[in-house]
Amino acid sequence: MKEGVEVDSILYDLEFAKNDQRLANVFPKAQETFYTGFVNSIGADGVVLNTFDDTGQADGAVYVQFDAIDNVEYDSPDLDNMLETIQIAETDQLIMATDQIPDFDSTSDLIKQVVEAAFASHQFLVLTRSDLQNYQEGTVMAVHENDFEMTLVDKFNLMHRVEATIKYTEAEIVEFSGRELAVESATWPKIMTQTPKTRLTVTDESSFYEVLKSAEQSQTLITINDETKSTNFFVSTVNAVNEDEVLCNLVDMAGEFGGYSLIRMDTIASITLKSDYLQVIQAFVNYQKKHQTFVQPVLNEERLFDSTDDLFLALIKQAETFSRVLSMTLITGVREMGYITELGAETFRFHVIDPDLYVDQTGVEVAIEDVDELSFDFLNAVLLENHLRDKGLL
Repeated sequence: MKEGVEVDSILYDLEFAKNDQRLANVFPKAQETFYTGFVNSIGADGVVLNTFDDTGQADGAVYVQFDAIDNVEYDSPDLDNMLETIQIAETDQLIMATDQIPDFDSTSDLIKQVVEAAFASHQFLVLTRSDLQNYQEGTVMAVHENDFEMTLVDKFNLMHRVEATIKYTEAEIVEFSGRELAVESATWPKIMTQTPKTRLTVTDESSFYEVLKSAEQSQTLITINDETKSTNFFVSTVNAVNEDEVLCNLVDMAGEFGGYSLIRMDTIASITLKSDYLQVIQAFVNYQKKHQTFVQPVLNEERLFDSTDDLFLALIKQAETFSRVLSMTLITGVREMGYITELGAETFRFHVIDPDLYVDQTGVEVAIEDVDELSFDFLNAVLLENHLRDKGLL
């Protein structure tokens, strides 16, 4: 009885959000990721949301099976903040991914319609299955009454392709028509004609400067990995480099310009010069540049920096002077978004801005030498900065 009550409550919340045109958060079971969007359709088996990313950009859609939903939220401070973020993104005329979302018939199962639409348009899907922990992505090769066939791909290993038959009931969550999936769908046929790359990774710290200097001159994409603190890595070109630090022009997972990042040389664990993933992202970048979607309207990817400067000090001074929002990673591994005041000879005061847009007006004192990485002029930071200025908080 309890499960029936929970499903009824979830269905009620989804129907209310749809009828009242409320922005909603849908929280799946057993995973940290949740989805924010407007309810597109409610079927017998699940719901389709037109989703937004954390910058307020419309970013495709997601199908979520009813049995996979933990709870639904349509009234919260987080959603109020998100509505403002969406309005800012629309005002700034950011590039959105919305035009590939089909119309759905609520009187029949939505999962079949999602899969059939992807099959007809050769669009990539990202799939979370009930029998697997990790997500899978690929294209639909055939559709049947009770299941469908997919070719699953791996952007990190182009030789790794798997043919899978998946029951509709196993497809708990299916993402489609988003920014990354759209460019992946458009470029993958060409990517598969290219020769997979033999991975070339440099781990000798004594050669990092020469390797990065060569990458600066060639302006080729590289991966900088900081495995000492996290599994995250930067895909970028090198803007400026000296013996102590490197400043990178970042590229995001959809092949778009992702702002700048300044990294201390002694925090770098490895540098990858060739890999299948770099080849894939380069194809994405080429596609975005060809379609004039590489740089969002509010960003500037043409800044040049002087490698003879103490770049950390120069950027911290600039951030304080102009009250710029940036992201900072400390030697402890802590990463925060905020702004800088009270710059001294060796320290500054950092004011954290939390995800609910609460600003720490007091701030904390930080030693310049404790900062391992600064990221700035990326979309989240620019939009947040504009938002706070409009409210008179910056």
